[in-house]
Amino acid sequence: MKPAYYKIIILAGIISLACTTRVSEWVLLNSLPNQYTLIYFHNSPLNETFKKQNLTIADRIKTANIQFKTVTRQDIKEPYYGLYYEDRLFSRYNNPDEFRNLTTSPLREKIAAELMAGKLCVMVYLMTDDKEKDEKGLQALKKALGASPFGKIITVFELSRNSKEEALFASLLLNVEDDLKGIQEPMLFGVFGRFKALEPLLGRGISEENINLMIDYLTAECSCLIKDDLPGTDILFTDKWDNPQPALLNKIIDENLSLGN
Repeated sequence: MKPAYYKIIILAGIISLACTTRVSEWVLLNSLPNQYTLIYFHNSPLNETFKKQNLTIADRIKTANIQFKTVTRQDIKEPYYGLYYEDRLFSRYNNPDEFRNLTTSPLREKIAAELMAGKLCVMVYLMTDDKEKDEKGLQALKKALGASPFGKIITVFELSRNSKEEALFASLLLNVEDDLKGIQEPMLFGVFGRFKALEPLLGRGISEENINLMIDYLTAECSCLIKDDLPGTDILFTDKWDNPQPALLNKIIDENLSLGN
């Protein structure tokens, strides 16, 4: 796996071309989420039952950042659905019941509400359910946010990777990088904008220093280079990004001018 946040450290230091809008706010207001593609692969003409089934699926996900299509492949034995982000296969499903809540879930709704309320970001702590491992990362996170002037505008949600209700969301997070699924360590994802998740901090990497680097990036003045090369992976979510509340970050900076430098 690539060392986390090398790109973020570089981008956060680029201020010569900066505007006064901060990264987190600019991304929420201006950056459209990248699209996923859900493909139904089949090896024979579709009967009316499957046509109706696929029309129902397409209608159910139409408001999210995803497109649906069907593809004929003669080299497969059984039909299946493949979920792609850009050119990378995220997941494979044998039937629609396996991805019924693909584009939304209770926790994703809560995260989106926090972002729309003007929060700087939401930090999603993906737990291993190993109490000792998970507690170390949580303590570092609490300490970092407690000492940060921006800690009050950052929401933390804990998520078990074994959650049945949020299994699809956990799977999307574990696909932010292509080698995360086999790593049994707690992971901290910074989620901002219109549900863009940064590469996670892992295990011992969940430190005050690295958490502060993440915050520094999100509170940095935006620049052309940042806009053209945003890090992170967009998470699947039903489109609800109209009319967000003003960024709470701006009030903190206005009241503490030294934070704006």
